[in-house]
Amino acid sequence: MKYFRKMIEQFITISDSEWTDACARFEKVTVSKGTVIHQSGEIFSTIWFVNSGLARSYFTDINGRDFTWQLYFRGRSKHGLNHFLDDSVSFYEKTGSMLNFEVLEDASFYVISLDELDKFISTDKKWEHLARIWLHNTYFAATYKRVISLMSETAKERYERLLDEYPGIFNQVKSYHISSYLGIAPQTLSKLKNESR
Repeated sequence: MKYFRKMIEQFITISDSEWTDACARFEKVTVSKGTVIHQSGEIFSTIWFVNSGLARSYFTDINGRDFTWQLYFRGRSKHGLNHFLDDSVSFYEKTGSMLNFEVLEDASFYVISLDELDKFISTDKKWEHLARIWLHNTYFAATYKRVISLMSETAKERYERLLDEYPGIFNQVKSYHISSYLGIAPQTLSKLKNESR
């Protein structure tokens, strides 16, 4: 959780006692590769912070093809937005999530229910302030950029954006998941990688 605290203290100052109280609310969970921790159609009621390992969220189209919506890992990223597995839209609207969440390699997470997180956030203005920052960065800004990118950028531009945001992604994520994330064929990704060398 030291890594988590370091992320938080970029935005707010917390004491050791506040940190101890916060940590006590999370459960550490270990999950094996290949496990689907959430099925689409179910209400997503927890938030998962990546301690180690790799996961993805994805949806399946009417033809049965998977499309990766987000990749989650503890590696270096420009924005640090890929550390939380969450579908708050499903939770707050009380509707089934459109996404599945799958663990791609053995992983461990710190998990808290969104009900418990809401109660905790309401205990202090500093936590509410942090929640607003992360809500903007993680949901509004990231989702906005992702949708606009998919709708308006070329495959090459999306590839270059990915490398800018997640410089070491090819060291952590398999190419077929990256091509699915970018919305391109594996052959197109291979061509883009060769052109950028």
